[in-house]
Amino acid sequence: MIETSKNHTISKIVAKSLLRIFVLLLALASVPILSNKGAQSSLDAKHIAFPNEMAIVAPALLFIIFVVLLIFMLKNKYLRVDINWQFSLCTIFLLIYLILLYSRIYPLVA
Repeated sequence: MIETSKNHTISKIVAKSLLRIFVLLLALASVPILSNKGAQSSLDAKHIAFPNEMAIVAPALLFIIFVVLLIFMLKNKYLRVDINWQFSLCTIFLLIYLILLYSRIYPLVA
């Protein structure tokens, strides 16, 4: 029987949990938009302006890194501890960003 380290087990649990939380947050974010028919017209009237390019580039890079790490992690079936921890850290930052983004958009939709 192959012994796995405690760090491997913890990183695997954390990575799986954060992936499920991320998917749940994305699903919950779509509920107000899908359930409210008048929200689309109120969002069409709003204009988004970004102060500089990094306001678009940084989240896009974070999401690209998230997808790449997700592919590597699922391809290796959570066996690489370093990939699991990098994915977990990236997911935490992405979750924080999405929560902050949704807190700004939700008052416009509701």
